[in-house]
Amino acid sequence: MEFRQLKYFMEVARMEHMTQAAEHLHVAQSAVSRQITKLEEELGIELFDRAGRNMQLTTVGYQFLNQIKITLNELQKAEAIVNEYMDPKKGNVRIGLPNSLATKVLPTVISVFRKKYPEITYSFLEGSNAELKQMIRSGELDMTFISPVPKENDWFNITRFFNEKLKVIVPKNHPLANEKKIRLEQLKQEKFVLYPPEFDLSKIIISSASKSGFTPEIAFQSKDFYTIQGLVGAGLGISILPEMILDGTIFKETKSISLQNAELSRSVGMITTKKRALSPSEALFRDFTLSFFKHI
Repeated sequence: MEFRQLKYFMEVARMEHMTQAAEHLHVAQSAVSRQITKLEEELGIELFDRAGRNMQLTTVGYQFLNQIKITLNELQKAEAIVNEYMDPKKGNVRIGLPNSLATKVLPTVISVFRKKYPEITYSFLEGSNAELKQMIRSGELDMTFISPVPKENDWFNITRFFNEKLKVIVPKNHPLANEKKIRLEQLKQEKFVLYPPEFDLSKIIISSASKSGFTPEIAFQSKDFYTIQGLVGAGLGISILPEMILDGTIFKETKSISLQNAELSRSVGMITTKKRALSPSEALFRDFTLSFFKHI
């Protein structure tokens, strides 16, 4: 089994087409086909179902792909660690983040860190909490910002930075738009625009509404904050979002209002893997981040 075969296999699995994979790899289609066939012969099993040049992973092919991703991530990390031990101030930091933290938390930390370590580069992966935790388990990530912060377990080291309040956003002409503070119960007749149900922020809101005696009527769902804000601004519903996103952000079509319900808040922090050592550059970033939030 050769590295080239695995590289070709992963690209064909991603593109699901032999010719397109070859074009992306800048090699002849016949070379890709030959290497995939050799890999299957060596393993003694078909990894793809073929329909012309269209390729779809078999069940075992999909399982093989997941393990290969882990292996290649570890190989790339091993190479990075060797290089970074020579000079950790010139390495690469891979970090995950929920998109609800992308507008404020990460840019704030990076801007200060970059002044101290200007030659370090960054790779960012966004997703839901569930997706980010899975990326750590698979080896795609070794650390991620996260909110709310989960409990520590066999996989994760947990650091909590702070708690953040949630606020309501309503259209600017909404009857509640001029209120300074409201209770969640006042929104039981409203249509909601929320993140998808797999996002923990939605779970917090739905759970709090249930404790307040109602189930939110969800009109729209989106993973993107600006889409949610746009739908609210168009009068298609109201939403509940983190204070950090809303404060200092100017939107002409919406108003944000504080909530009296104490439970409508979320913790913000970082998790790192217990299963692998961070690369030198990532350890540098982690230590800087922990110190940064400890002193603000």
